[in-house]
Order: sequence, then C-alpha cells, then structure tokens
Amino acid sequence: MNHANRPSTLKHAAGLTVIGLLASASVAGGPTRAYIIEGSAFFGAPGVELGSLAAVDLADPSIVIQVSRPAVDLRFGGADVRPGTGELVAFENTTNSVRALSLTDDSNTLIDSIGWMEPGVAGFTFSNDGAVAYSTTNVSGFGRIVRSDADTGAVLSVHNILNLSLNGLATVPEGHPTLAPGEIWGLGLTGSGGVRLYRLDLDTNTVVSSVLVTGIGFNAQFDGGLDWAADGTLYAAVQGFRQTGPDSFEEVSANLFTIDPASGAATNLGTIEAEGTWDAVTLALDDQAPPSCVPDFAEPFGELNFFDVAAFIGAFNAMDPSADLAEPFGAFNFFDVAEYIGAYNAGCP
Repeated sequence: MNHANRPSTLKHAAGLTVIGLLASASVAGGPTRAYIIEGSAFFGAPGVELGSLAAVDLADPSIVIQVSRPAVDLRFGGADVRPGTGELVAFENTTNSVRALSLTDDSNTLIDSIGWMEPGVAGFTFSNDGAVAYSTTNVSGFGRIVRSDADTGAVLSVHNILNLSLNGLATVPEGHPTLAPGEIWGLGLTGSGGVRLYRLDLDTNTVVSSVLVTGIGFNAQFDGGLDWAADGTLYAAVQGFRQTGPDSFEEVSANLFTIDPASGAATNLGTIEAEGTWDAVTLALDDQAPPSCVPDFAEPFGELNFFDVAAFIGAFNAMDPSADLAEPFGAFNFFDVAEYIGAYNAGCP
C-alpha cells in the first residue's frame, strides 16, 4: 500500500458535513471511492467546515471518511486529479490560485494563480496527458474557459462561448468507446432548475451539442460536478431543492448520478452525506490511486502487525478522530474497538 494515499483521519461519518469536490480512488474494475473537499458558496454557513477533505464510497455515497483539512478558509470551485502524478489539484476561487492538496496532512502547495477569471470558478479539469489545465467561470452572457500550463499556471488561451453557463468540466479519457479522447464536456444549470450536458469545441468556441439531463428528481441549484471514469462512465453530482407544498421547500443534499451522454438520462446512485447539505459540489474521478486500508495505522505501511494495533490503541486512548470508527460517532467505546478488530482481521486489499 502507498502511504501517500492513506487517510490521516478515518471516520465513517454519517454525521460529517463536508462540501465540495470528489476525486475517486480505484481498484481493478474501476473507481470505488471519491475524494471530496468543501467548496462552500457561503462563507460562515452553519455546519460548514471550510477546507475539509474527505472520501466518499461511490457504491454508497452516504459513507464519508474524513481525510484532512488542507485548505482551511479557502473556497474551491473545481478540482481534478492530474494524470501521471496522482496529485489532487483544486482551483481556489477567492485568489484564482491552483493548489495541490495533501491527502496525508493539513497542507496544500500553491502552483500559481490564473488570470482572466471572474470570481466564482465553477469547473476544473486536466488534459489527458496532464500538461494543460482547463478552468471555467461564468461572465455575464457567456461562459469563459481558460487553458493554462499545468506546471506554472501560465495562461495559454482564453475561450468565451456565448449563452453558456457551466458548473463543471470534464475531459473525455483515452480509450472511450464512442467519443473522441480529449473532448471537453460541461455541466450547466438552467434557469428553470434543470441540468444540461454540453459537448464543447474550443477551436471554434461553440457548443457542438447539448442534452437536457433527465431523472434528477429535484430542482438543481448551486454548482454541479462532472467527470469521466477511465471506463467511459460519466459521473455527476447535483444538489438543489424540492417543493413540498404551495409555499414550502426542502433542501436536497448532493446526489451522485451516472449520465448517458447521448440521451442525458441520469441514474441516481444515492445521496452524498444524507444528513448534510452540499452547496458547491464539484466532481473529479481518479482511476490511479489505490484504496486505503483502515487498520493500517503505523509504518511499515502495507503490512499489518503489532505496531498498527498499538498505534490504534494510542489514538483511541487520546480520543483521536482517527480511532472513532463506529456509531455513535463522538463516543469512543467498545464498538470502535470491535470495528477495528474486524477490519484488522479482514486485512488490507
């Protein structure tokens, strides 16, 4: 196991509130998990912990595991995992800066700032070779996409597309069964609470095609997330509200979907953090990183032994969140110990 991908805080948190991006780790057969980072559109919103990084189980999006807090008090509007390096990179709205986020400690590394952007970047993706970064923002009447050097942040070109509002970007991966690799696709919210999927041509700054996404089941609001898995599956995360009466509404936490790019038909995979409310969701899948191993608490990582047990006991006695593995969360008791023993006996992938 690669220590760089081991969460520093492992908590199956049914009550954890985090808002933001997803970038999934994978095993053979495709992605199984997604990293999320809070990117709240509202500073100081109740329950919001700016900068929290966590992982989401794609098979059961209600399962959230906190990882670290690499970007406290920063607001993120897009992210992706850079091909070839495995770096989790996010675009930070308030400073127009691109930052690599640590999965093992509470830190981030500034890459550079990108010009030509208005506040409120809504999407971010890399080219398939990882050399170019694409970021998007909405500027009165048109959508703007900026191509920049992924190493330095230097602007390579600026693309303005009329009558377009984007809330997520994604690059078609190599080997896609029906689409050309490298194509840029976008997700956008309509004024009527709907969602549209766009196929873009940056050579001509036009929308090649668009389809209305069906099957969301509620009125979409705020940012949405979009990305392709290596096997060609298109994932999206959408949050919004549902009308419950003539003058009453309920907020709907982000739901994770797969979308058929030809028809726009969406399949709901479940609610991301059912007890929380997500308001600026971006999505970025990673088919490169290996899964973490919950009981692997100590070096040498990838090998379970007495040192892992001792490290868990130390964390448990210190009431460290990394040892809070079972409900009720916040109460360190026998159930946490039993959860650890079960995970230890099951071993690592």
